[in-house]
Amino acid sequence: MDFRQLKYFHAVAKHESLTAASEALNVTQPAIGQQVRKLEAELGLKLLTRHSRGMRPTSVGKILFQRAEDILGAVESTRRELSRHRNTSEGTVRIGVTPSLSRVLVPRLMELGFDRHPGITLLFNQGFPADLESMWEAGECDFAFFDRDIETDESESLPVYNERLCLIGPPSLCAPLPDPVPIVDVAELPVVLDVRSIWAREQLERGFRKTRSKWADLIECSSIEIRREYLVRGRRFCVAPIAQFNDEIAAGLAAHRNIDLPCFDRTVHLAGPRVEKMTEAQRNIRTLVVEIADDLIRNASVAWQPPEWTSSESSNSSTS
Repeated sequence: MDFRQLKYFHAVAKHESLTAASEALNVTQPAIGQQVRKLEAELGLKLLTRHSRGMRPTSVGKILFQRAEDILGAVESTRRELSRHRNTSEGTVRIGVTPSLSRVLVPRLMELGFDRHPGITLLFNQGFPADLESMWEAGECDFAFFDRDIETDESESLPVYNERLCLIGPPSLCAPLPDPVPIVDVAELPVVLDVRSIWAREQLERGFRKTRSKWADLIECSSIEIRREYLVRGRRFCVAPIAQFNDEIAAGLAAHRNIDLPCFDRTVHLAGPRVEKMTEAQRNIRTLVVEIADDLIRNASVAWQPPEWTSSESSNSSTS
């Protein structure tokens, strides 16, 4: 019994089809069938039986299938473990990003990553924090951005930048507003809020309760494109990081005002494998993310601050 025979048998038993196994392994059907027959001959046992829609393992085949599952899993786990020690920048790195990062960080990361590490393939999954957390827990991302620290035996996070959520709206509607806008006035404005912005909504409604106010004209919408249409057509405000509408602000289609709320800024962390468990490709991409974030902070193009910055520091410096 050799590894190839075991792998081919496992694929046929798993898919219950020689055709499906051939597609999964990218190996011709005759080659798979030949190796499975050799395995049966060597063991002197019938491992698979045909049925109207394909093939299924016999009772003894089911025993071997389970053993093969364990062996193949151990081999793959060992391969991944050893790959972390390769001094190479090849492979695929999967990153979970928010909508605002898709606009300001992802294009730069794709360009810089291709220039410096052409052997690395970057795959991006977009979502809000709750979506990214689900992807992260399901193992669908190597890295993901969160507004909280992540620390486990296998994972750790790095604070990357601090951002403040703002009131973003048509220039004509923003012009008469003070900066910052009192929370009681925010409640009276026409706002379209992302239904998934749980943290932002909690902060706003906490402020409303303190001032005995409530939403006067609120629409909830999960589509960023629809929210953008409301904004550029001069109809409603959004509450979001400046980076999410940075292009519209730069083009003069939108303006922003701060909201007079304490703790309306947050530190964004990049969660990923612990450094000692990263592949070379993962380490290189994390380094690029930090480099790009630092550059955006220095250029002040998206109103990011260093991760240790807080709005209270800004207030103290402005009054001193």
